Amino acid sequence: MRICDFWFLIYDWAVNEIKNRKSPMKLISNFTHAPGVHCGSTALGDLARYQGLALSEAMCFGLGSGLGFAYFPNTRSSPSRLFHGRTLTLEQDFCAHLGLDYETGAEKVPAMLWQIARAWVDADTPVLLAVELNQLPYYQTRTSFPGHRVVLAGYDDARATAFLADTHFPGLQPIAYDALLAALDIRAGTFPARDTWLAIRPVRPRVPLVDATRAALRDNARAMNLDRAPHLAIMGMETLAEDFENWADAPDWEWCARFGYQIIEKRGTGGGAFRKLYAAYLREAEARDDALRAARLAETMAELADEWTAFAAVLKRVSEEKERALFADASRAIRRLALREEHFWGRVMDLTA
Repeated sequence: MRICDFWFLIYDWAVNEIKNRKSPMKLISNFTHAPGVHCGSTALGDLARYQGLALSEAMCFGLGSGLGFAYFPNTRSSPSRLFHGRTLTLEQDFCAHLGLDYETGAEKVPAMLWQIARAWVDADTPVLLAVELNQLPYYQTRTSFPGHRVVLAGYDDARATAFLADTHFPGLQPIAYDALLAALDIRAGTFPARDTWLAIRPVRPRVPLVDATRAALRDNARAMNLDRAPHLAIMGMETLAEDFENWADAPDWEWCARFGYQIIEKRGTGGGAFRKLYAAYLREAEARDDALRAARLAETMAELADEWTAFAAVLKRVSEEKERALFADASRAIRRLALREEHFWGRVMDLTA
């Protein structure tokens, strides 16, 4: 072998080493975080914005067919009875309706999930992660929520610190690697994450926004009119109405009522069990679609949001006044909401059929 050939080999080896070596620090340039009200739709807005899609949080939530209902009558923890107002597939449905090129996975081992997320950041692609909220130090809470969404936008090995974009917090939140690994350790929880990470590749959407909006509305209506699903969608609301008489017998009935109020009004819903956020989405959709505007869906959804807020106020009274008898009022309120939502989603089905 000639000496010049030898040095060429050394040069090629060094170049490959540099390319394959993990950077001790990486912060995705041009990534911006816009604070929002709900973790999933805020994260989607951040990912979409980085890929050049200027979408409001409300539009992201609506394109993900985000409205839903699920009732959990026995969580084997406290609160022992609870419900939730959004779907578990918001992020995947958002990408599908827009025809985005995305990848997602369900890696449950924290160390492996961290390596996958880090590889995406090394490739200049922010990645959405599902985490356990009470393991994030900047929240300072003990309440478990293993379905919280954040976006990883960078890391620094020298400081053993990752940088997360998280809902209503401005800028990026630094978090120690140990704390992040603990947060990535999602156990089987009440609100299980379907997937633990999601990344959107830099490809323009293949579906026009008006068509994506119609498809998202149609799919949300179908999901809310599920048959033979006693704890989900409209049937889930009816089941809750019937079961409220049993809430008074729960050992933690005051906390169940308090958490019910919070899950409607306080815990990242934007108020009215996500219905206020969805009404904002419908207003944007109506501006682009004459048929939707004529149907006045946004106006009806805003009314529903107010009714959900009134239902939450009843649950708040139960906890503050320590009055079990008020569960009867709560039962009537959710039964009325079930009837109104059944009528609303029926109208949506007719419009998008």
